[in-house]
Amino acid sequence: MDYMAAQMDRQIEGAEHRYDEALKEGEQPAFPVAASEYGGHGTCFGLTIRDYFAAKALAGFAANPSMIDSNDSRACSWVADCSYAMADAMLAVRVKQ
Repeated sequence: MDYMAAQMDRQIEGAEHRYDEALKEGEQPAFPVAASEYGGHGTCFGLTIRDYFAAKALAGFAANPSMIDSNDSRACSWVADCSYAMADAMLAVRVKQ
């Protein structure tokens, strides 16, 4: 019994680690532009991968009128939360591949 519990704990820890790594990766630019290509600034510019995935999910939610019944702030907030949850899920799967 202890062996099985230990195995499950290791699997959960591994999944949590992969998820954390996916979120870190999601903060990287989706369309990076080298500093020299953009006026010599010392940083990369671009949308994060997480934001890009969330935008794609948001487009899908918005295209399906059955997903939201109004455009009040509560419904919009719900769709935005769902979009980022979907983006986080896509990042987590992307790291596993």
